[in-house]
Amino acid sequence: MIPDSEYYETDGAVLPSKTYKINFEENRFDGFIEGEEALQQAIYMALRTERYKYPIFSHNYGTDYSGILGEEYMVAMGRIKTAVTDSLTADDRIEKIDGFEFEKAGRKIKVKFTVTSVFGETEIETEVG
Repeated sequence: MIPDSEYYETDGAVLPSKTYKINFEENRFDGFIEGEEALQQAIYMALRTERYKYPIFSHNYGTDYSGILGEEYMVAMGRIKTAVTDSLTADDRIEKIDGFEFEKAGRKIKVKFTVTSVFGETEIETEVG
């Protein structure tokens, strides 16, 4: 495992991990973050950005939840797992996504899972719907 630092290594190349810290409550940038904190922010953004909708992003960025609402619960769980996995494994820092747990919450589905990355394991929670 690579220590929490400004850089991480992938396929022999060393890439920077430093980025702007987004303050979502005040809708502004608050300095810089790096390492695991930068990855957590990237995960948050990828899960909340609709794939294929914004021309500024490549077709590999974001999450495609289209058509999941209205599906039977068991089918929706499988499609959410696939959408999350496809979205997050596009990031070279992420090695594995597993441990999915689902919970119905009205018309939404709460999702918990574990992301294993070059920085270690992180528990993620999100909602779809």
